[in-house]
Amino acid sequence: MAAIGWLRAGDFTGCDRGEIQAKLKAAYHYEPRQLAQTAGIVDRFVNQIKPGHAVAVPDGDKVYFGIVSSGYSFKPDLATEEAGYPHWVGVEYQFGGQPVLRSELPAILFDALKGRQTVFSLPADAVWEVIEHPDSYVSVPTDDPNVKADYIKSLSAGSVPGINSPRFEEAVLKVLSLYFPGLSRLPTTNAPAGADTDLRTSLPAGIVIRVQVKCYRDDRGEMRENAVRQLRDSMDVGEHGIIVTTNRAGDAAQRLAASDSVKPIGIIDGLEFAQLVFDNLDRLDDEDLWTLGLRRALAAR
Repeated sequence: MAAIGWLRAGDFTGCDRGEIQAKLKAAYHYEPRQLAQTAGIVDRFVNQIKPGHAVAVPDGDKVYFGIVSSGYSFKPDLATEEAGYPHWVGVEYQFGGQPVLRSELPAILFDALKGRQTVFSLPADAVWEVIEHPDSYVSVPTDDPNVKADYIKSLSAGSVPGINSPRFEEAVLKVLSLYFPGLSRLPTTNAPAGADTDLRTSLPAGIVIRVQVKCYRDDRGEMRENAVRQLRDSMDVGEHGIIVTTNRAGDAAQRLAASDSVKPIGIIDGLEFAQLVFDNLDRLDDEDLWTLGLRRALAAR
């Protein structure tokens, strides 16, 4: 099952949103804004969730995925005033009832699950992709020229499994470490206010490389100048900066990155990052590929 509280409001069977709001008002005496918000949540659960729909139930760092098997029912004997969830829908949980780690979800779901309401909508295609293809990592290497193109498209759309804001930093670390030995994470607590360096290494001849990682989706727009300012504010004169983003950098951001010769910054966009990944497939092990949303094709083993 999946369930919500609000026992005192009673049975919502057959109630539309207006009737749900009236019941909640009588039981809980909410102020108008909270009443309207709560009524929307309950209406979504009672009237919009139907058998055959997919659901995702977050639990800390895990998420349970299921398919609704029966519609709304009221079970007051399974709740008290202090605790419990009397309003139910039946759910057939997938993967033997085992959860998926939140960190392994694509960015489009990882970001959407930051919502704080009791019941809210998620991108349906992304949820069904997890349920129907839990191992939908791209197989490589392959002779199919469309594989890299599909990977680039998925990267910028935020739909590569396991590539989300915290995990993309790990993916960038694995790839750029092939070029910059000793690259490691920096704790954000050490950064000056407004500055941002995620990765750093010192190379021979006193060369310092600072890297900022930005997991942006195309639907959120292109990378803007603020990312360049954040990295530059964390750099000392003579250091070199790199910004890696999953989609593309806007013209203004590119101009700003090229504007300071004493704190030079280069930008690696999603297309260029994907090219680095595919150029180094033979130097990445299976665990590295998994972090990048890829898996080695069985035929290649």
